[in-house]
Amino acid sequence: MLGREKLNIKLENLRFDALNPRLPVRLQGITDESQVIDYMVKYGNITELMSSIAETGYSDAEPVLVVNELNGNYTVVEGNRRLAALKLLNNPELSKVRVQSIKDIIAEAKQIPNEIPCILYDRRENVLDYLGYRHITGVKDWGSLEKARYLDQLYQIHIETTEPDKMYQKLAKMIGSRSDYVFKLHTALKLYDRANDNAYYGADIKEEDIDFSWLTTALGYSGISEFIGLSKASDASLSTLNEENFQKIFTWMFFKGKKVVKESRQISELAKITEYPAAIERLEKGSTIEEAILYTSAPNDAFIEMLKNAKQQLKQAKEAIEQLSEKPAEAKNLLDDIERLLKTISGALGASFNKEKGDDSTAILQQLASDPEKLELLKKLLGN
Repeated sequence: MLGREKLNIKLENLRFDALNPRLPVRLQGITDESQVIDYMVKYGNITELMSSIAETGYSDAEPVLVVNELNGNYTVVEGNRRLAALKLLNNPELSKVRVQSIKDIIAEAKQIPNEIPCILYDRRENVLDYLGYRHITGVKDWGSLEKARYLDQLYQIHIETTEPDKMYQKLAKMIGSRSDYVFKLHTALKLYDRANDNAYYGADIKEEDIDFSWLTTALGYSGISEFIGLSKASDASLSTLNEENFQKIFTWMFFKGKKVVKESRQISELAKITEYPAAIERLEKGSTIEEAILYTSAPNDAFIEMLKNAKQQLKQAKEAIEQLSEKPAEAKNLLDDIERLLKTISGALGASFNKEKGDDSTAILQQLASDPEKLELLKKLLGN
């Protein structure tokens, strides 16, 4: 056999790919097909695929790509979703989720194929070469995590025969992409795995709760890369990683109850914050990203911006009075607090800066505090 051949193979002789990049880490290497199928049913839209096959059959134009296991069975390197759909059509007991939906599809099925067209490759590496184009730059695009896992598989294959400083250029050429993108994707996977190894730093989350693309986006900002110690654009080993700062970034992006990044566009704001110690301190003390971003400006600019925001909020409150059906119980206390804050701010500004206009009241008070006789005399005069 030269490279590959096409043949039909019975479903019972086909096995899921234990290294499928679309599987989460906890399922990597798992051979129990029921666990793999349950995951695909939950997150891979398998029931929709089942309905399509049950209605129109399986097209010979969509063969799966397999390699021989040398025991009469074959591993499906490309086409695991289609394999799951076909296996469920033939045996609904394989899934413990969406059981009724699966049974309904089978009850109305016009066709239930028990074999599938396959292209047999002699080596897994040959399939990976094809998948690089198909899923990373081709029309059936993988998500960023799946792309990263695929790239890591290629990395492991070629690292022994390629100089480290040329590795990402080689991978980029193989998949028709840019080396900086390949490096960023692979580094993000390393960070993702590091967080996984550390049990997500105590966050009560699952793999599916993490938007991997956010990590990739974050690495595109020099502020974040430098903050976590990864400013070199060719080393994905994490040897220079600042673990403490990476934990902070991970917490602010993904930790339920502690995250401050609510949507991807705020990652740019987080990047700016990492360049200013005062802004970082605000996040560490529980401020929102909108509050912390104010501390990335010069102190005067930040102060004015805060006052402008407060003014705008009060203006909106004034306009909302007409919509009230009754007087809010907390309104008076809040307004009293605001009035006290205004007086405090005004007084602090006066005490700090009126000296520039010839008012040396602060110095006078300090002198009186150090001279009891003068202080007593002043008290008598004020009494009169």
